[in-house]
Amino acid sequence: MDLNFIDTSQNLSDLSEKDLYKISDDQEIAIEKSRKEIEDGDFHISEKVISEMRNSLKKK
Repeated sequence: MDLNFIDTSQNLSDLSEKDLYKISDDQEIAIEKSRKEIEDGDFHISEKVISEMRNSLKKK
């Protein structure tokens, strides 16, 4: 495989990643908060939430 191609691909990947993922300070804070919540186990599994919502709606 051509090493120039690999280098160019990596450079393009690095460039596009930086350009594609520009986020605001508020978004960065929200991401860090979410990561912390996940690490602490403070989240709900989607299937469980949906199941509880369906049960609640059936009772009404």
